[in-house]
Amino acid sequence: MISLQKLFSKDDTFFSLLEASAEEGRNSIHSLNNLLAKPWEEISTAAFHQSKEADKRITEQINEALVTSFVTALEKEDIEALSAALYRIPKTVEKFVERFAISGMLVKGIDFSRHITLLSAATEQVVALIRTLRGLGSGQVANAKACNQKLQQIEGDADKLILEILRDLYSGQHDPIKVLALRDLYELLETVVDRCRDTGNVVMHIVLKNS
Repeated sequence: MISLQKLFSKDDTFFSLLEASAEEGRNSIHSLNNLLAKPWEEISTAAFHQSKEADKRITEQINEALVTSFVTALEKEDIEALSAALYRIPKTVEKFVERFAISGMLVKGIDFSRHITLLSAATEQVVALIRTLRGLGSGQVANAKACNQKLQQIEGDADKLILEILRDLYSGQHDPIKVLALRDLYELLETVVDRCRDTGNVVMHIVLKNS
């Protein structure tokens, strides 16, 4: 079985671009943490838009490299799928911030710390998973599986959290408009974790295929 390192030959362009894309996803969560930690400050979507656009440019570079690079043995569909999965992470974070900004007083004082903890952990595992692609021929398969297992556990914890939250929202003790706004926001945060899980699944598909 040909390793990814041989498929990419001496050119590590794809590794670097994929790692940069994963970093943009992690950076978007750092920015989100900063935003939610200071709810009294004016909300700006600029940083999140920049992160998404930076990831979009990385995706475009990957697509261009797949066309121009002499990498005939590589199944480009796998790289395209991974690039697309990574891009969806900061894109979904930006969507959350846009909804958060228009929710105004409805979400003032809401504690999102548990979500941020899960999101931070999820994006850290995504970054670690992407980095394992550089060394599949040197025992990185076990590391990739370990990272993905942690990612799956984080996704499971996020599912439990959203059920707990929805149980409270539907208790009849909250204003209906506020319930709608919060449900939308909570579900978007869960979607970010799902995007991370989806990325992990794509990585493992590549890892197992080329190990």
